[in-house]
Amino acid sequence: MKEDILCQGYQRKDGSKGIRNKVLIVFTVECSKHVCRKIAEHFQDLGEDVETIGSHSCLHNQVNIRRLLKYCTHPNVGGVLAVGHGCEYTYPSMLAKAAENTGREADWFYQQEAGGTEKSISKGISTVQKMLEKLKKVPRVPMYISDLVIGGECGGSDFTSGLAGNALVGSVFDYVIDQGGTAVFEELSEGIGLRDYLVGRGADKKVKEDIANAYDKTVDFCSAYGQFSIAPGNMDGGLTTIEEKSMGAMVKSGRRPIQNVLKIAQTPVRKGLHLLDVIPDEKLEPAHFIAADPSDMLDLIAAGCHLVFLVTGRGHVVGTPVSPVIKVTGNPRTYEKMSDDIDFCAAGLLDGTEKMSDMTQRMVRLLTEVCRGKLSSAEKMGHREGILYFNFQDPVRVPKCWKF
Repeated sequence: MKEDILCQGYQRKDGSKGIRNKVLIVFTVECSKHVCRKIAEHFQDLGEDVETIGSHSCLHNQVNIRRLLKYCTHPNVGGVLAVGHGCEYTYPSMLAKAAENTGREADWFYQQEAGGTEKSISKGISTVQKMLEKLKKVPRVPMYISDLVIGGECGGSDFTSGLAGNALVGSVFDYVIDQGGTAVFEELSEGIGLRDYLVGRGADKKVKEDIANAYDKTVDFCSAYGQFSIAPGNMDGGLTTIEEKSMGAMVKSGRRPIQNVLKIAQTPVRKGLHLLDVIPDEKLEPAHFIAADPSDMLDLIAAGCHLVFLVTGRGHVVGTPVSPVIKVTGNPRTYEKMSDDIDFCAAGLLDGTEKMSDMTQRMVRLLTEVCRGKLSSAEKMGHREGILYFNFQDPVRVPKCWKF
């Protein structure tokens, strides 16, 4: 059977297809963030698809470097300008070279060598303008659901999240996977109590072992530091225990087998459902990696997600650079109050006014519209949150969980 076209994607020279055609301006240290933001704002005011992201620390962290390399070569990115200050550890030339090696437009410079703030902003604007002209020539090709990688995240959960919002995203995950696509979920710290359930979904013995190790590592970490992922806002919203929150959180992964466990900045090598492990393998200082929802979504995007679903019961306003965020709530009161920020209301699943199959098709239509260029609420509002927190992971699978 012939597959329906999802959208006309942007064909990259490395073979990937994107749903956006962005220029990404990357700062390699906090000291160059201001210049990057000013360059991006110049083009954003003109309606151009230019975003900025970067690492805030002078120090070198291998997970952050791998994240930045993935953003510079993400399917939604057509051009990269890397701007350094001049005395930090991270080399902007390395990031630009990685983008250039995949056929993207790329350039870099140091502020110190460019002559300071004003001259750097002027240089950056001139460089990005040339990139944007070249990106107009990027070929458009048919893109199918089988080409798509989507992510799922929870934020500000309440009692409706597991019953409606997450349940809907899980149904969309199943739909995309059944059409040959790929989906990624994380938040294993919100899977507490579900070890047997998650392990049982592993596609083979190796995957089952990896899920068990990732789960045990997560429980050990949460126990050692008291960092179980339930917050006062969750309890105000009607959730009472981490186990209760876990059952609702994991619903967003749908029902298909888990094909692999990914580390941060690893991309799926086969189609289907993937679990992203974000817990450090060593140096377990929680302040280094415990992040907010936008930063968690950036890790999903580093796994190659073209777009991310963010389910929120209490309400959320955030977005991220690189990939669109579609925000979903199952709480009708939240949607009524925050309809400018939230893209989709799944409350019909609670009161029985809409069947899951019908709502899934309605969400797939919205997904299709966003892939075809419709701006999500976060994109329209200009939300571009997220900090790249340090993490300490070995990209090679850790053979067994660490004991802390």
